[in-house]
Amino acid sequence: METGLDEYHGVDAARFQSEIQPRYRPAVLRGLVAHWPVVKEGQTSPQALAQYLKSFDRGELTESMLGPPAIKGRFFYRDDMRGFNFERQQETLTAAIDRLLAYLDHPAPPAFYTGSVPTDVNLPDFGRDNVMDLIPRSTGARIWIGNSATISTHYDQSDNIACVVAGTRRFTLFPPEQLPNLYVGPLDYTMAGQPSSMVDLANPDFARYPRFRAALDAAITVDLQPGDAIYIPSMWWHNVVSTGPFNVLVNYWWNDAKPWAGNPFQALVHSIMAMGEMPAERRAVWRDVFDHYVFHQNGDPMAHMAPEHRSVTGPLTPRLAQYIRGWLLRCLGG
Repeated sequence: METGLDEYHGVDAARFQSEIQPRYRPAVLRGLVAHWPVVKEGQTSPQALAQYLKSFDRGELTESMLGPPAIKGRFFYRDDMRGFNFERQQETLTAAIDRLLAYLDHPAPPAFYTGSVPTDVNLPDFGRDNVMDLIPRSTGARIWIGNSATISTHYDQSDNIACVVAGTRRFTLFPPEQLPNLYVGPLDYTMAGQPSSMVDLANPDFARYPRFRAALDAAITVDLQPGDAIYIPSMWWHNVVSTGPFNVLVNYWWNDAKPWAGNPFQALVHSIMAMGEMPAERRAVWRDVFDHYVFHQNGDPMAHMAPEHRSVTGPLTPRLAQYIRGWLLRCLGG
């Protein structure tokens, strides 16, 4: 396991976009948001941070996750895989923060987590003074609040900048090619949207998951303090451990995909349904077809056709995307 990443100080948008992002490798951005008012409030006290956040709350509901002390902050499946080891409940962000404050002096508090809360909906003025300069200002921020917690190894389809506001975070990252060694759980039945590794990073069961040793050899771990941030490219797997009784993180997801393009994950699931049980030799043929048409392993697959005759393989425009969706819906409806 590696013990660090490339670290940068004083990064501006030009350097991020020209030097860091094109490498497609995670990077630590030390002190990136140390100047944020919310970080300074967190350095004062949990109560000061709580009051600051609640001052922006507009009373919209969000979802909290609450688990018994016995799970030790690891939000996961139940042993029988028929449910989760936590409950979900709807409440305002102010109620969630007050609940967390009430746990501060508890010797064995429940595991508590409310995450992916869009600040433009729940805290609409938060971004006015806490500004992310590296990416377009239109990129929405999301806030994550809880006590000590472990978020199982997962990936995001979008690029991610995660900023530590309060508490500490340990990120353990795995390159995308480690997918076969991570023993991923159900694709459609997940804790929070994305599929997760079934392996407990803190106590891996190598008898059940032997290839995970190889994943650990490729893993990278880094610890972040308040004011630090990390850039995680899309599809890099990451496990996140937060420590401390009052943790806050703000993150930004964005990608350069055309807004009318389809979702690759949905295409994956459809492909599994259509080809997953084919004989191996036929799957190999379809792999070659995908390499040709989707991944352009042989160059432009329709270079021999005039642009007006390329149909679904032509340049993706909103009009063509609408046509493809309609065509797929008619096919699937049958």
